[in-house]
Amino acid sequence: MSTSKKVPARVVKSLCLFFSTAIATSLVISSQVVAQVNDRADYYEIPAQPLEDSLNAFARQADVEVLYTSDDVRAIEAPAISGAASREQAIAQLLAGTGLTFSFTEAGTLVVRVPEKTSTNTSPRSGRLEMAQVTQPRSATAASVSQDSATGRASEDERGGDIEEMVVTGSNIRGTGFGASPAFVLDRAYIDRTGFSTIEQLIDSIPQNFGGGVGLDVVSSPDRESGFNRAAGSSVNLRGLGSGSTLVLLNGRRLAPSGQNGGFVDISLIPLSAIERVEVLTDGASAIHGSDAIGGVVNFITRSSFDGAETSLRYGAVTEGGLDEYKVSQTFGKAWETGSAFISYEYFNRDNLGSEERGFSSDVSDADLLPGEERHSVFVSASQNIGERINVFADALYSSRDSDIRENFTAPAFRTSNTEQFNASVGGAIQLTDSWILDVVGNYSRNDLGFEVEANTSGSGLADSELVSVDVKADGSLFELPGGPIKLAVGGSYRSESFRFENRRRDRVDVDLDRDVYAAFGELFIPIFSDDNRRPGLERLELVIAGRFEDYSDFGSTARPKVGVLWSPVGDLSLRGTYSSSFKAPDLAALSETSAGVSLLVAPDLASPTGSSLVLNRFGNNAGLGPEEAKSWTAGLDFEPEALPGLSVKLTYYDIAFEERITRGFSSIFAPLLNPDVFAAVITRDPSPSEVASLVAEAEARGTFFNFGGPGFTPLVPFDSADVDVLLDQRLRNLSRADVNGVEFDIAYGFEADFGELNFGLRGDYIFSVESTIRPTEPSFDVVDTLFNPADLRLRGSASWSRGGINITTFVNYTDGYTDDMSSPEAPVDSWTTVDLQLSYDTQDSFNARWLNNIRISISALNIFDQDPPFVESNPSLLFSFDPTNSSPLGRFVAFQIEKAW
Repeated sequence: MSTSKKVPARVVKSLCLFFSTAIATSLVISSQVVAQVNDRADYYEIPAQPLEDSLNAFARQADVEVLYTSDDVRAIEAPAISGAASREQAIAQLLAGTGLTFSFTEAGTLVVRVPEKTSTNTSPRSGRLEMAQVTQPRSATAASVSQDSATGRASEDERGGDIEEMVVTGSNIRGTGFGASPAFVLDRAYIDRTGFSTIEQLIDSIPQNFGGGVGLDVVSSPDRESGFNRAAGSSVNLRGLGSGSTLVLLNGRRLAPSGQNGGFVDISLIPLSAIERVEVLTDGASAIHGSDAIGGVVNFITRSSFDGAETSLRYGAVTEGGLDEYKVSQTFGKAWETGSAFISYEYFNRDNLGSEERGFSSDVSDADLLPGEERHSVFVSASQNIGERINVFADALYSSRDSDIRENFTAPAFRTSNTEQFNASVGGAIQLTDSWILDVVGNYSRNDLGFEVEANTSGSGLADSELVSVDVKADGSLFELPGGPIKLAVGGSYRSESFRFENRRRDRVDVDLDRDVYAAFGELFIPIFSDDNRRPGLERLELVIAGRFEDYSDFGSTARPKVGVLWSPVGDLSLRGTYSSSFKAPDLAALSETSAGVSLLVAPDLASPTGSSLVLNRFGNNAGLGPEEAKSWTAGLDFEPEALPGLSVKLTYYDIAFEERITRGFSSIFAPLLNPDVFAAVITRDPSPSEVASLVAEAEARGTFFNFGGPGFTPLVPFDSADVDVLLDQRLRNLSRADVNGVEFDIAYGFEADFGELNFGLRGDYIFSVESTIRPTEPSFDVVDTLFNPADLRLRGSASWSRGGINITTFVNYTDGYTDDMSSPEAPVDSWTTVDLQLSYDTQDSFNARWLNNIRISISALNIFDQDPPFVESNPSLLFSFDPTNSSPLGRFVAFQIEKAW
């Protein structure tokens, strides 16, 4: 394996060309601004179109946030406006003759509403608050209607209350949005067009996410940090840094982890039908959210401001094999003048996918590539204003899933499991002054897993994790600068975590641990330049400084900072950068050594004259683990040229120095002996028979000695400790370092034409290297483009056409080729390209018969050309001849869905 990786020349040339073009464009526009800035009028170019589209165009061109309720603007056509005008003049032209009024809040947000009353149109499909905003919003004070993405609640105050929008994924300060942090949002419209039925499919499609965490392919893809996936669940693994290194939130709040080691949040228990949008932050955020936010944050925001009902039925199946899928969901919502209530139920059922149903794995019998599952999920929420200055809310999620799979790891076996997730929150917001708001939120979350495997080596177990937290925060304005108000957020939190694992096969409790965490945090937002005092080269300049102190009951305290800078030299170009220090506390299960043991087997060995060695492998947890730490840098740009409306370009370079990472150090037990120079730190050759005998005796006393023996896992009987050639150390520990760097990008372009609306997009992630070391004294090695590790390039492109209620959307997914470094000799693995397609028709309000209105019918096909995963040479570490971390065995999958809004 090579110890370093050069960036391909084509990538360097492409980046140089991109940056030179962006800089040249900014210089040209900057010269124009210098000549005109002293006597400049805002210029608008908005075509005649539906008012909702015009409001979003106005928000971009005026660089202002716009709040409106979609019911109020439904079926209203807005006139075209072209030329110089003030903001007030432009919005007045758009609203002329509509009966709608507008006003600006003190923070500059434009609010569009029906005067004196709420809209009488109660169409449930669009009866929710919408916010049209610039790419990097400066403020979001909502005068009449606000939706809190931290709590998933909506409030309505016709007296002009000032309970503001809260965007917690990137900041604790209302209205600052993501600021300088790289981020993107997958909204409901995008989700509906993907053809996906589950949250895990949506997350797996993100180029920044690596499938080597916890996934549905539980047999051949054990998660290195979390053990085998007995829960049949799915995790988020941004940047490939591990399932536990991405913080997962539901409406801004933590969920109890799942799995037999409690090492990941199971996103597959969240019903997709209840989700309004997904906010993805791709840099370190421990200063904002605390532990786990090393690779980034994924925040699932639920639907809440919903008036009416929606019924959805879906059936799908693979075109080869017997996997069928059924999904039924029912949603009800009610909004009134001072509050709202919402409930959503989802039933999901999917069959197993057997290895015999796929040609590339048919030689493996008695095994499934994907488990079967049946899930019930319910989400409820309610919000109520009390007077003019208080809002209270509550929400809860309950999911229960039964799954089963035929395993064939050491021997044929049948595994069943049941997982239950419960999460409940209650809290409120109090308007202290005109600008200061106090938030208090209590959260309880629990995950219970029970599994049973019909094999002596696996057994059964019960894993229970619990999380209780209380968060108190106040945020508001301190004083005015020429560029706007300085804003501050301060607060504290308490969190209690516990995990218990009962080994039912051994009839004992292997883990029963808990911890308490106390935190204090602060964040400062400083607008140095804005529309109020802009000048040539300084259209906008913002600084964010955040810090968080946390004290853990089991391993001490830590303090982490974050700094972000956002600079717009010209109106359509923003340059941004962040620095942050992050950390992750060890999973509780990783601190328990009860289940530590050894396994005996014959493994391929390049240093052995016979080509193989008898290996005694040490495995298990480590009570001496410390926290993982990381330092992250990002630098990027956002470019939306006025000369080409509808074009958006986002580019971010990231560099993460991940220190003291907790891992076994290698993805397969066979990797060290196939790469003896790289993994020398974990290899001991010719161990003393007394040391071997002692380790075996200790493991036998705990019931954790596994005699797998030779090929075919035939136990070696009798066993002589003097015959052991190699001792491997596969225990969890804090490794020295893993440096990850690369570039992510997001390009979108959309425009209206006589024949309809066209939208194109390309999102991708190119990883330059992931340099890892086992110990400080060992040389580093690059794991990118190797088996069970991230490929260097992943892309997801899209193109859609819409006209009236008809929409056609296609996605192209690409994973670059890499090397099977576990074969001898090393072998190439081909790239993998799949195409998804969806056709949909929405009847909207086009029929006289009301029961025919608001029906959406869609037909979707995933992997429409039925591309098999790239071939990987079978070897003892891989049961099937493909890499499940970088591909999927599902094949072509076709689904039909019908939704009716009542």
